[in-house]
Amino acid sequence: MSSLNLQKFIDSHCKLRNILRLVNIAVLLSVAAVDSFAAPLTLYYASPMGEENWRMTGNRLRCGLALTVPNYGIAYFEQYAAKPAHFVLSNWQQVDRQRPAVVFAKPPVWKPSGQVFLVTKTSVNPGEYAVYLPRSETIKLLNYLAEGYQTSFQYLSEQGFPISVSLSPIRFQKVYSRYQRCLGNLLPFDYTDIKISVLLFDTDSFELSDDSKEQLKKVAQYCLADQLVKKVKIAGYTDNTGRKSYNNAVSEARAKRVREYLLSLGIKESDLAITWYGVKNPSAPNDTDVGKRVNRRVVVKIIK
Repeated sequence: MSSLNLQKFIDSHCKLRNILRLVNIAVLLSVAAVDSFAAPLTLYYASPMGEENWRMTGNRLRCGLALTVPNYGIAYFEQYAAKPAHFVLSNWQQVDRQRPAVVFAKPPVWKPSGQVFLVTKTSVNPGEYAVYLPRSETIKLLNYLAEGYQTSFQYLSEQGFPISVSLSPIRFQKVYSRYQRCLGNLLPFDYTDIKISVLLFDTDSFELSDDSKEQLKKVAQYCLADQLVKKVKIAGYTDNTGRKSYNNAVSEARAKRVREYLLSLGIKESDLAITWYGVKNPSAPNDTDVGKRVNRRVVVKIIK
């Protein structure tokens, strides 16, 4: 091969190498561009199918229905005595600031063709209890799960990744039936309604009125339900009618009558503390009939 032809060959080979280099660069740039515009990865949190473990706990003061979502937190429905139901979703990996979220109900994976419903719009908040839903949204969520829908909470993470937290209806129905029975057994009052009871008496009487008996039944029901109750204090009083010794005896009889009635309702004697004051510590002046009436009393206090 002549030196001229050799030079031409070398030049053409160099051009080909440059072209291939440019092609490679173009391919790399196109891949980078595709990656930069690719949809971000959605992070799914849910119990593996068949491993859902809905749990119900409850007594006459509180009912709870909970599901642990692996690697995320705990979802639980809850209702306290005399309070509306609510829902809380805890997050073990807490967000840095409040983030908008939506809650959907969709058919389970084995029924993919059904309609998807918007349950509510809410937010994921900093702190352990990331999501809180009030009564109306809580009941909607329960109803969808009871009908076999899978519910999911969706929002964006700090890094911009879509997050989906799902609650499965698998094994929900049987536990939900127990939860409903628990709700039906909740007390219609709570501690704030019952912690202090004032029972009024007629003049010279230590007999309990029907209203007083109903109130004492509530006291007993609450004390038997709440293990945090330490003591029930009973204090008897009178107005200023009669002698001091007589008033002391009447206030004692009133306090003991209340104690007897609570004992008959199942309260242990060791849980009761009784005292009486006669005319001392009036709650109103004794110079009117109204004042005397409110002073003829027994005060029952629940101590926790």
